[in-house]
Amino acid sequence: MNFYDKIHELTRALKETNEYKEYMELKKELKKDEKKYNMVKDFKDKQRDHQVKYINGQTVSKEEQESMQNLYSILIQDEKIRKLLECEMKIDVFLADMQKIMGEAIKEIVEF
Repeated sequence: MNFYDKIHELTRALKETNEYKEYMELKKELKKDEKKYNMVKDFKDKQRDHQVKYINGQTVSKEEQESMQNLYSILIQDEKIRKLLECEMKIDVFLADMQKIMGEAIKEIVEF
């Protein structure tokens, strides 16, 4: 068994899920509308910045939180964007589950 072959197999399995396929199709459609695409990109960039702040122990201001909520509220009014974000959340669950399973499997390495 080649470890890297298994990783590639797992990646292919993820890409074969309905959630991944739908996400990629919706993203492709969204790219056709530059304004909407840039709004989602802006939201994703801000979301990533908030996550980095959280990881680094920094607080996100109330204004930043409200701005994110407002942008999210606007975005989900569009059915395709809402579906895209829903698919992304489902994929995130897959990845979190995978990380949890792998973490449990290598527990004896991590805990010395």
